[in-house]
Order: sequence, then structure tokens, then C-alpha cells
Amino acid sequence: MKRGCPGAIVFKDARPEYIACPHCGEEMEIWSDEPLARCPHCHLWVSKERGASCIDWCKAAAECIGLEAYERLKKVRPPEDAVLGSGSSL
Repeated sequence: MKRGCPGAIVFKDARPEYIACPHCGEEMEIWSDEPLARCPHCHLWVSKERGASCIDWCKAAAECIGLEAYERLKKVRPPEDAVLGSGSSL
């Protein structure tokens, strides 16, 4: 069974990842398909480092991952010139 583009797996088969909040140090959950999450302990926004992905360059991305997910991810993603990495806050 074809699953589509391998680059889209992170968006289609989202999984939770657990990181230490850079602000308070508590463990928090951030999903693989989300660039930002709010720490449930200190309530600050945390981003995880994410390089360019298929949603940034592929003409078929909206069709591949679904229009709703594509629009949500494009809207939520920080601007390319923003200095965001693991643990940055917005």
C-alpha cells in the first residue's frame, strides 16, 4: 500500500515527542506535526527546531497531507527569518 511521499510521514503519522521545557525545565509533550506547543507547567510557548519540509516547497503538499493540515501548518510555522530553535519562545 502506498503511503505517499516519505517527507509527509511526520505530518500524516504524528507522534508525541517529550522534551524539557527550556523555561522551567519540566518535561512537556510536543507533537511531531506541530512546530509550537505551550508548556503546561509555565504556559510559555516552546518551539522545536525544524528544518525545511515538503510543505515549504512541494507543489502537491496541500493535496498530500490534506488542505486543513497544510493551512494549519503554514499559518502556525514561524517566519523563515525568525530565530527559533529548540526551546525558543514566542
